[in-house]
Amino acid sequence: MDRRSGRRLEVTCMHGCDADHSLDASMPSDPSDIWCQVDSTVVCLPINSNGTPENMRVLSATLNMLPFAESIALRAPHVSVEVVQDEWIEGLDPDGLATVIGTLRERLEHLESMQGRLEVARAEWRASR
Repeated sequence: MDRRSGRRLEVTCMHGCDADHSLDASMPSDPSDIWCQVDSTVVCLPINSNGTPENMRVLSATLNMLPFAESIALRAPHVSVEVVQDEWIEGLDPDGLATVIGTLRERLEHLESMQGRLEVARAEWRASR
């Protein structure tokens, strides 16, 4: 039930949705508060943002659908990527998600290259001691 207009809202839940819609169904709701979501697994890394490392979520993603969103694009299934805890890239369509994946792939290749350089530097450092 739409809290503002009083009209009955009907929506088909997105396949695989993890959201609990029992409150949406049992009481009047604001349509913008109704969404479907398929959550991802959580991975944390120790991030030092204030002088002390703290475990933070990184690179999680959710598959979302907001059936009553003002933005028509958000009414269709889309992905939001949590780059680091509470910092999101939202509303990604398949092409947008492919761009994020490609960018992260390039960064991963850079990190792998840096790992090789680190191994060489460590070996040289050990040899000089």
